[in-house]
Amino acid sequence: MTDAIAAPMCPPHHWEVTSVRIEGVSHYHHRCVRCSAEKDVPLSATTGSKWISRNPKAKA
Repeated sequence: MTDAIAAPMCPPHHWEVTSVRIEGVSHYHHRCVRCSAEKDVPLSATTGSKWISRNPKAKA
């Protein structure tokens, strides 16, 4: 059993984030610097909560 390969130390992942366009839609491209795992998250899925008003009287 000397051929055993050590498993990567992830998770937690250590993401390097860049932006990329996929089919015309902006995405955040995440790549783990430790284990090279990758994922793409649409930009629209991450920015919605930034624009929600915290003041309940804002719509009055």
